[in-house]
Amino acid sequence: MGSGSAPQAETVAIRAGGLVVAMGQDAESANSATSHAHFDACPVWLELAVRHLSDAQVARDARIEAWRGADESSKSGALEWEFEASLQATMAAAIAVEALHAAVQTRIHLPQPLIDEWRDKQAPRYIRISDVFSMAFSLEPKNVSSLRQALAEIFRFRDLAIDPSGKMDAQILHPELGVGVEWRFAYFRCENAVLIVKATVRLIAELAASDYLKDADLQKYVDALRSRVEALQGANALRAQAQKFDT
Repeated sequence: MGSGSAPQAETVAIRAGGLVVAMGQDAESANSATSHAHFDACPVWLELAVRHLSDAQVARDARIEAWRGADESSKSGALEWEFEASLQATMAAAIAVEALHAAVQTRIHLPQPLIDEWRDKQAPRYIRISDVFSMAFSLEPKNVSSLRQALAEIFRFRDLAIDPSGKMDAQILHPELGVGVEWRFAYFRCENAVLIVKATVRLIAELAASDYLKDADLQKYVDALRSRVEALQGANALRAQAQKFDT
């Protein structure tokens, strides 16, 4: 066999400014590059939720227009478009809550009795998250109650998006169209996405407005989060009005 030099290993180093692919001896210098940029997933997912909500509103208008006509293909296509955009807005909102919970939980100490209680009672996800927020932000009981109500709805729709096995295959009445449709078109439509995203933005904004928190690191994180959330509150997509959640 002929001899030859062994191929140099390819190294990928990610740093602020993009993806850097280094070959051979350049890999060492690339690996030495460090990034001090902090990636906070919560506002990113919140921004995505608002963006998908805007898409859902465009899709809703297209659905309204399509259902004025008689083209069945246009009608079904418009329903699918609104469903997909609303589904993505809903999931992005729920993930934003999860991301905030992850960031907050690493900055507080959870008492073992509370963890045991979660396990013994098989506490649902929204209860655990509300308990973490309650501890971290020293929420009053009345505020914990409203927080739990909001989280329960957000995660109810999140769970439907992940595991819809509990829903029947039979058609249900679309609240706006007044005709029978697949359940997903009635649940994941712009009207409900507006409610979920608005509730999520409001929830995170209220927590991010907290001052004088006990943990200095948590306060620093919240201060950085606040400006990004405040920038979203004036988004056009959040000005839409919606009446109620569907059950």
